[in-house]
Amino acid sequence: MPTSLDGQLAQEAVRHPAAWRFLLPRRVHGPVVLANLDPLATENLLHSYPSAIVLSRAMPHVEGLTRGVIWDGQNSPFPPGTIALVVCDDRDGVCAEALRAALSETGQLVAIVPSDRPYRFALFPTPEQLRAVVSRGWPVTYDGTPRRWIGYWLATNRLWRYMGRSGLALSWPCDDVVDLVIGQVSAALGGQAEIRGLIAGRGLGNMTLRVRCRGQELAVRVATSPASAARLRNHQQVLSDLPSRLRSNQSAIAFPKAVASGAAEGIPWAAERWLRSSAVRASHAWRPSGKGWAVLRAIAAELAAGAQTGNAGDGWARGWVTGLEAVAPALVEKALLGLAPIEAEGMATAWCHGDLWPGNVFLHRPPRPSVVIDWERARPDAPAGIDAVHAEVCRIVTVRRCTFGEAAAWLSGTATPELAATVVGGRRFAQWGQPEQHALLLAAVTHFATGENESGSTDRWTESWGQIHLVPIMKALQALR
Repeated sequence: MPTSLDGQLAQEAVRHPAAWRFLLPRRVHGPVVLANLDPLATENLLHSYPSAIVLSRAMPHVEGLTRGVIWDGQNSPFPPGTIALVVCDDRDGVCAEALRAALSETGQLVAIVPSDRPYRFALFPTPEQLRAVVSRGWPVTYDGTPRRWIGYWLATNRLWRYMGRSGLALSWPCDDVVDLVIGQVSAALGGQAEIRGLIAGRGLGNMTLRVRCRGQELAVRVATSPASAARLRNHQQVLSDLPSRLRSNQSAIAFPKAVASGAAEGIPWAAERWLRSSAVRASHAWRPSGKGWAVLRAIAAELAAGAQTGNAGDGWARGWVTGLEAVAPALVEKALLGLAPIEAEGMATAWCHGDLWPGNVFLHRPPRPSVVIDWERARPDAPAGIDAVHAEVCRIVTVRRCTFGEAAAWLSGTATPELAATVVGGRRFAQWGQPEQHALLLAAVTHFATGENESGSTDRWTESWGQIHLVPIMKALQALR
């Protein structure tokens, strides 16, 4: 793994390299130049512009690129009027001006700029660790931690420009994915939709727009790759079928309200009501000892009891690791061996949410059930109750301030009382033998790791993501054996 991907920066940047590419033109009639960008943003933007010319001041940033060029950052290597689109990091105040003369008459310039210069969207918190692209008017709601809540608030007012942060300067709207979808949302709801910003999972094909239309706030899910389109279909299918399957058992789970859906030139989208939550109340609920974690365990138990699908039979492990070859190809066979006890025991299976963590659950006071969003990773072949294992790993992540894989590795040697009491696969976790307990933790990690695979093939970013989480649990299990 390259040294630039080590540590905490890797865990954040690999997931959010350049979400703002969805605001860039989809069709460009002429050469595209990517200049002075970090390797993560470049890798991501090349998915949209595979024939782009990459300019960099550092040799390592262009190694392996067929159209990579070293330049001095000051003198344009292109004749005037020959470039259709320039995307650059202009926080040094030099890059954009150096390349401006190369633009054709209809050419466009998109730049990352310091926040004390005019920009259209704030890049929160930084371009390198991007979580959201926020425009003015983004209504402040709780999202993960009070610190992030405050950060979103700062990104929507003038204080942002005095904090040494960054923004995205571009001509918008234009022929981009976001503008295309916004037009369809407006037509579907009979009013002018306005974008407040967007959040992207990994930037390769899946994003959520925050939109205001006819007085209501909407979360518009957009899928721009075949893999993300399949996930969106899965999300919609679950919302259509699972509530009726749970029927009278549905006391802990409420589902988001669908408003509209459609497809814009082959790009499917689905609009739901945007949900709000109190930052203060939620921050208390999701402390390591907070009440929110008990809610997650109740949700997992409700799915295990009301959405059963059978038992893990022959071939179950092979089906469970689908997608692992793209994020950790060298670990597939080891994972199959580690998961074998689940198949051998024929553990009970049921629908799982697949990503049950605080960011996907909006708490309500009893007796109102909590609203669970993001069912894209739901699947019917999970060991019944595996969501509770996932949730407990997430809780340990907050306690120990570590990665998901490291938290699971720690739990393999020190099962918490919460995990021990969890009913998963038909028994309490503590009643299973050590091989089965380890297999269940490994099942949670493998499903988590494959969530970063959007393209269906191995690349260095997905593979590094798989290694970050799978290597610690694999080493821990090997040591315990």
